[in-house]
Amino acid sequence: MKKLCACLAFSACLGLASCAPQDCRMVDALNGGQFVAMSRAMRPVMLKKNMVDAEGNWYSPLFASRPSDAGKTLVDRLSPAFRFPHSKVAVAPTFRAMLTPEAKVKLEGSRAVMEDGMNRVELELVAVTDWNNDGVDDWLVLCRSGYSDTPRRFREYYLVIIDLKAPVLQPYVLMVLDHVYNRVTVQSDASAGELAESNAVEYVQGQAVVTQAPDRGSMQKKLEEGSRLKETSLSR
Repeated sequence: MKKLCACLAFSACLGLASCAPQDCRMVDALNGGQFVAMSRAMRPVMLKKNMVDAEGNWYSPLFASRPSDAGKTLVDRLSPAFRFPHSKVAVAPTFRAMLTPEAKVKLEGSRAVMEDGMNRVELELVAVTDWNNDGVDDWLVLCRSGYSDTPRRFREYYLVIIDLKAPVLQPYVLMVLDHVYNRVTVQSDASAGELAESNAVEYVQGQAVVTQAPDRGSMQKKLEEGSRLKETSLSR
């Protein structure tokens, strides 16, 4: 009976896989709810890349290639430099190297939570997909940074990692969102393939991490100068 059920389930999966359009990109979503949030925030590029359809649905691969310990991998190998693009002091090569001896790290499969003093950072592998259409799996990652005493105020980074073989993983920042209670502000959107300089920057001050909003003068200067954009292979 178990073998029969397994065969029926396998046949059903084959039927679903055969219905997938030839030009669609498979998405192995480890956190379906978070992937929905990402796909809604980056809807134009998700539609362009055929990762979701007009209703927000996506096709999952028949055989998943998801890692079992992605949370640990992100802590040990992901570079935190994307949070401090203009830092005048040296930034540790990985999130693990940034932690003090008193830091607490909680690993939950594809997710990791780091608490160091009042600073709290969450890293999560949201989905595995071929973002740049080169036939190789890439990682869509969420980084959420904030403070333990203000859980409803935090910043989210939507990241894509396209070189998973490098000793230190260097992500591309697709989008930066600030959450203040129930209000969400998009600080940077490079999801369409243009990596733009973010207006909001996190600064390293000793062991503390401070999130600073742009002042009115710097914002006006950027508007006058225009955005500095760089074309990348992510637009494919």
